[in-house]
Amino acid sequence: MEAPAGHDGPPLLARLRNAVGFERPPPAPGGRRRASVLLVFDPSRPSLPLLFILRSASLRSHAGQIAFPGGSSEPGDRDPVATALREAREEVALAPSNVDILGTLPPLLTAVSDLWLTPVVGLQREPWTIVVDEIEVAEWFRVDLDTLLSTPHTVRTMSRNGETRAVHFYETSGRVIWGVSAAILHELMQRLGRED
Repeated sequence: MEAPAGHDGPPLLARLRNAVGFERPPPAPGGRRRASVLLVFDPSRPSLPLLFILRSASLRSHAGQIAFPGGSSEPGDRDPVATALREAREEVALAPSNVDILGTLPPLLTAVSDLWLTPVVGLQREPWTIVVDEIEVAEWFRVDLDTLLSTPHTVRTMSRNGETRAVHFYETSGRVIWGVSAAILHELMQRLGRED
């Protein structure tokens, strides 16, 4: 159910639908491995809560970081959407049939794991019992999309292996979202009209 349109423009769900689509992804540069993550929103609330996970501190890469359910492509995955749905099933027990896919965002190269990562955007159809893969996921939480549209955002210069890059940071609900997850959020925020 969507909130009525007010002076701020169309309801958030309509804006989200208009912000993403199915774009033909460019080929992975340099033969890098493909990966996908799933940004899954709860459309039963006008604020559109978005699911995040906190990655386990014992993982080889991105340990202890806030992320979206996802991971590397496997041979049986027909496309980035299939990868994202399979990984969400494994990590948070979300059945693929319980997701309406809205589209994808442009892929990006992850700095740490060197993956060609495609963000997939979807809506949950029904509430489900979230059961995490305890090896990969320490906890899960949700942040409303309308909160993310106004939460503090900074860009900091960071160096890794001799390369300097601009890294996005979003601070919300006592948590700091940064790195590739924040880069994905930044792309989505821009498409939704946020200008910083």
